Amino acid sequence: MALRDVSVLFRTPWIIITRGLAFVIQLFVFAYLISGLILVPGLNFFQYYAVGSVVATIASISFVIGYDIFEEAEEGVLDYLLTLPISRRQFIIGRALGGALRAIIYIIPMFLVVAFIEGFAQPLSILSALLSLFLLAFGVTGMSITVAVSVKSANRFDVVLALLELAVSRGSTALYPIAFMPLYVSVFAPFSPVSFAADSARASLVGFSLDLPAIAGLVAFVVVFLGLGAAFYFRRLEGGIYS
Repeated sequence: MALRDVSVLFRTPWIIITRGLAFVIQLFVFAYLISGLILVPGLNFFQYYAVGSVVATIASISFVIGYDIFEEAEEGVLDYLLTLPISRRQFIIGRALGGALRAIIYIIPMFLVVAFIEGFAQPLSILSALLSLFLLAFGVTGMSITVAVSVKSANRFDVVLALLELAVSRGSTALYPIAFMPLYVSVFAPFSPVSFAADSARASLVGFSLDLPAIAGLVAFVVVFLGLGAAFYFRRLEGGIYS
């Protein structure tokens, strides 16, 4: 099931192309120009933004699994998948794992570009940062599944998932330091899972340390939304109120 979800992503090249172009523009145009205007003692804004761009991109691509599941339910593919000889638990874990794996595979080239530009070469730091990205992708996949199986209207689903992606990604410290955010954003930004992943990745790559509170927040995020996604998915599969 996980391998199937990985292959599905690469059968939709427009997603890869659009997200890839957005990353290139963010890194080599926006970050380069803005870093020349922002002078904060002790902060390399280009480095800050480069790492955050990878984090924001993996969060964005992880939401795509929700669109896949929603389309499968509408087209009847879900009925076929349920005939496969696997348990319900394996089914939901496989969907979430597949979504997380394909997101990691997708952003590895971007991660390597940033690592090369910034000179990140410590293997343990890189592995620790990738672990944070994987946890974020796993949790966002669970969140996306939860939305996909709890919203029945196609138009409403598109709006809800787009707003949720915007809130989670932009209302975080991935791209901007919290000190420069409006008050109504800075209040919630520290609790965003994207903030946890960005802070943990920067701590690993730049500070060669582990941000344990951020990692704990990511683990909690994964547990909560994987559990919610499974519960809502099971209720829909069994013909509950979400079917």
